[in-house]
Amino acid sequence: MKMSAEAKVGLFVLLGIALLVYMSLKVGGFQFGGAEGYRLYVSFDSAAGLDQNSSVRVAGVEIGRVKEILLKDNKAQLVLEIKEGIKVGRDFTALLTTKGLLGEKYLELIPGAPGAPALKDGDEITNTTSYADMDKLITVLTDVSVDIKEVTGSLSSVIGGKDGEATLRNIINNIEELSFRVNSLVAKNDEKLGNVLTNLDEFSALLKNDGPAISSDIRAAIKNINDSLVKTSENLNLLVQENRGNLKEGVDNLKVASLSLNQAMENLNKVTKDVGPGLTETVGSLSSITRKIDKGEGTLGRLINDPIMHENINKTVTGINNYLTKAESFRMYLGYRSEYLFDASDAKGYFSLKIQPKADKYYLFEIVDDPRGKRKKETREITTGGTTTTQTETKVSDAIKFSAQIAKRFKNLVVRGGIIESTGGAGVDYYLFKDRFKLSGEAFDLNKKGKAHLKAYATYYINKFFHLNAGIDDFVDKEFRSGFVGVGLQFEDDDLKYLLSSGVGAVTSAVK
Repeated sequence: MKMSAEAKVGLFVLLGIALLVYMSLKVGGFQFGGAEGYRLYVSFDSAAGLDQNSSVRVAGVEIGRVKEILLKDNKAQLVLEIKEGIKVGRDFTALLTTKGLLGEKYLELIPGAPGAPALKDGDEITNTTSYADMDKLITVLTDVSVDIKEVTGSLSSVIGGKDGEATLRNIINNIEELSFRVNSLVAKNDEKLGNVLTNLDEFSALLKNDGPAISSDIRAAIKNINDSLVKTSENLNLLVQENRGNLKEGVDNLKVASLSLNQAMENLNKVTKDVGPGLTETVGSLSSITRKIDKGEGTLGRLINDPIMHENINKTVTGINNYLTKAESFRMYLGYRSEYLFDASDAKGYFSLKIQPKADKYYLFEIVDDPRGKRKKETREITTGGTTTTQTETKVSDAIKFSAQIAKRFKNLVVRGGIIESTGGAGVDYYLFKDRFKLSGEAFDLNKKGKAHLKAYATYYINKFFHLNAGIDDFVDKEFRSGFVGVGLQFEDDDLKYLLSSGVGAVTSAVK
């Protein structure tokens, strides 16, 4: 039996789809059906920037996804779906982090001790840690700048003044004089110190050579010294007991002297001028720097004293935070789906690009290969044998169409509109069962004579990559009404990076 051209085209399309599905599953390691695994819970003070269905990783390897983000007791509770066979220990630590500076935010699980008991379905990860936050960092830097300003103010009040100059000059002179006296003392007694060392050396040699002969005398002398030390200690104890009151009075006098010394240091701290000879350059430079900082001169002075500088830094950091937040929430999806039209006995293809800057907003661009093309009815009169008849024909043109829509999500309802298949139109989508099932309706080609092009269909998402759909296309037009079934696939930007890198690696290995 010879196959028709339509049957060959349909068989070719089905084989192509099957081959594409097989290759995607082979490269990415994905499976049909609902996600297998178990659920864990973890709570954070804030999950800002983390989206639903974000990655859960251990040592950089994906082991699951964030299925839900809930608000519980004023904290963000994450519902994690972990792959079957992956064990998460009870001492694992959860950390919110990002892929590089502008990468997407994901949840990293840091392993604990080997052999720790594993969590079961429904358990909660209790160990969490916070990540670097630019707002907290600028707050800490502001506090540090205030502390630096206080320190420089103290230095400025300590260094300088005529009284301080005189006092510090006297201290330096006393140190120089003491050093001179020590040097003179060592020089004058250098010979005596040499004699002492010589005597010690001779005494050591004597002990070494005639040890047995004089050892008894030395032992007796050592015993006498020990007895004298014991008696001296007893006398000291007796003396302390008899003069305990005088000792207490002496300690009180020491406390008073310490207070007087503190007051003298406070008076020294109040001095505010450069130090005298010998240290003029060093101390003067330090004093100059502290005065400039205190007056707000120079970069450091403006940073510490100028409130406008603080405000500009805060605005800059706020702008960086806003930019990073937007960059982390940006998503891009690339997809293809095919719908087999039963009445036309042919397949209709959609190549789509979805750009999602926010979780509740996206832009959809599509190139549509419609086997029925754009339809236009034309009426003409035909005269045969003096008889005129009216004949209506439908002309088909422009099989390639395009769509450009903007969509906004309100909880489970999505409203979209723009250009649909090269004509103005609008559509709605309603999600069910945690976004696994979708009901959709579209109305476009509103300027068409007669009735608009209406389409209704349902979509079931097998997993994050593959989906099935079925419905009725152009159901108000009896001539072109057709039921259809279809299959499609969709990849996120990170998935495309993985597939492309795997493909390049395979080609490189084959070439080698």
